[in-house]
Amino acid sequence: MERLAAYAQVRRAADPMLLARPGALLRQAVRIHDGLRARDALCELDGSGLRITDERGTRAISWPDARSVIADRGRVRIVSPAGPIALSIALDGVADPDLAPFFAQVLADARRGTLSGAGALHELTRAIDGTIEGFTDVDDPVIPLAVGGFAVMAGVILLAAVPFAAQAAGHLVPAAGTFAILPRSSALDPRVLVAAFAGGAALASAIAHLALGRSAAAWARGTLRGWHHNAGGVEDRARRGIARIVLFGRSALLLAAVALLLALQPAFARTVVDADGLHIASGLPLLSSDVAWSAVTDVVPVAVGFGERAEGFVVTLVLTDGSRVSTRGRDLVGGSERAFYDFSRARVR
Repeated sequence: MERLAAYAQVRRAADPMLLARPGALLRQAVRIHDGLRARDALCELDGSGLRITDERGTRAISWPDARSVIADRGRVRIVSPAGPIALSIALDGVADPDLAPFFAQVLADARRGTLSGAGALHELTRAIDGTIEGFTDVDDPVIPLAVGGFAVMAGVILLAAVPFAAQAAGHLVPAAGTFAILPRSSALDPRVLVAAFAGGAALASAIAHLALGRSAAAWARGTLRGWHHNAGGVEDRARRGIARIVLFGRSALLLAAVALLLALQPAFARTVVDADGLHIASGLPLLSSDVAWSAVTDVVPVAVGFGERAEGFVVTLVLTDGSRVSTRGRDLVGGSERAFYDFSRARVR
């Protein structure tokens, strides 16, 4: 019970005071989950029901109104006439999903009027003690170094691989007598940067869970609670950042997937030039346009620096609406720059 009392404090120095009522069987710091949001609260149990207090106010649920109390995916879900509510036990402000079954059993016993210090409360205390001891066993400074180093290394490798993969995916071999102006993917593209380093973080999280098993999450949550010792300033912030990588690997993977899809879009934004004109694709479905040669007013050779093009120039097509299509900074497929210039010049009157 002493351990439960120690972790029943939901208030921090900058938080508003949450007033507890006397005579409660248990006062437990929790987090209320509302969609993607969560907020700190204090849950109190007594013989009549439970009371949940946070900065928004107090919600009381009598035991007859608590129709269902179940542990589901690391949270305790309580169904009452006022609507469902999802809670998780918070140790030093960080939710611990492994404690949900023990807390659910405490609520179930309290609802039946059979709650005692020798039953569910004792098991909850032991589980909290086990959480602390589990972190102590794995609190090794090598873990953040290994996870952080792997995340950076994997991110750098992906930073080189993602542009290459994007260009390979968007590569086009035009038919004979046809040219294609293809974009180049850059490692400095923000979408590529996000895809690479979010992917590196996801891989580092997966490796940490594979190597450490359940201890990986125990280490990460304990680090975010500030249980680690002899770390301050930059090192403390670095450890906390790596702990978030370990805990939120799936979110990093989702972010990497979205960024990769966005990075692929420019790779499919190309222009195909044939005898009929220009076929300009934006890289997005249903957003493309065809331009006849009659809408091209001029073909301009633009001198470039030594080594940028073998011919010493790039070709710019000027359209009637003032827009331009240029081969500069892009790859020309289907022939040389000179051949493309002669091909285009022959069709513009």
